[in-house]
Amino acid sequence: MIFESARLVARRFGPRDLAAFVAMRNDPEVARFQAWEGCSEDDGRQRLAEMTGRNPGEPGWFQFALEEKISGLLVGDCGLRSLESDHRLAQIGYTITRACWNRGFASEAVGALTTYAFAQFPIHRITASVDPRNVASCRVLEKNRFVKEGHFRKSEWFKGEWADDVIFAVLRDDRPAS
Repeated sequence: MIFESARLVARRFGPRDLAAFVAMRNDPEVARFQAWEGCSEDDGRQRLAEMTGRNPGEPGWFQFALEEKISGLLVGDCGLRSLESDHRLAQIGYTITRACWNRGFASEAVGALTTYAFAQFPIHRITASVDPRNVASCRVLEKNRFVKEGHFRKSEWFKGEWADDVIFAVLRDDRPAS
């Protein structure tokens, strides 16, 4: 375990996660606002292998497996990206399996991830990039004190069309003192 919340454990991915990871990535509704289109078993195995050699806080993305404490099932993942140019700046991302939508797991994971990131690393600012059509994801960020800072109209070529991008951010100073 790397960090936890009331119902979730955030840990490293392992070989036991392969089938659930591939299934999540192959769900078209889950992938709708994500950069991927699908995932073969070989691609999933390679992605999980890449993650085992990384550590949180290093430049680039680190993906945490999100496991439900009660069931032990993989309910999604969340990522922390430390920027190479300035380690005080970070970005997050998150994905929850469709079977676990509308149960508060994304909000819980984002809250625990930001608390962990600010506690463990000298991060000043964390951002998230969201397609504004993903209303549920925008709500997750707002619930966790992220502030909408910008809305860029048709700024990204995404899955065959121009899409808007909304940037949310939270500062260390925005979080309640522990």
